Amino acid sequence: MSAEKRGNFESFRGVVMPWHCDAMGHLSVQHQMPLLDGAIYHLLGRLGPIVGQQDGRRVGWADVRHEISYQREMVAGDLLVCESSILSVGNSSIRHRTILARLPDREPCTVLEGVTVRLDLDARKSIPLTSEAREIARGLLASESAPC
Repeated sequence: MSAEKRGNFESFRGVVMPWHCDAMGHLSVQHQMPLLDGAIYHLLGRLGPIVGQQDGRRVGWADVRHEISYQREMVAGDLLVCESSILSVGNSSIRHRTILARLPDREPCTVLEGVTVRLDLDARKSIPLTSEAREIARGLLASESAPC
């Protein structure tokens, strides 16, 4: 089954460079987080503008929770791909998963699950997702068989 059919879509592709590695020779956490964060921006971008106007308010997104599982090491020269999907849709939030995997086998190396809320940027409070964003998010829901 293709990634798109599972609700996942490719949200990043890159390579581990030697300067991304720590003293132990593997991709360091400080370099994994920007990859995962960028992938999440691509996921959010599927729901509409990252920053924009909604009902006369300046709106954006705020991450409120991350849980990260480091499963396999990555080293210089490894080809990387991220796949992102939505796990659930709330009133003003989405729960999402991004899997950072090594190519060509696509074995998960790092898995980030998080919660991100739609935010009124001036009031600094969550606001409901638009019906359009909610519909798109439901189309990106991961199936039960999607990898961890």
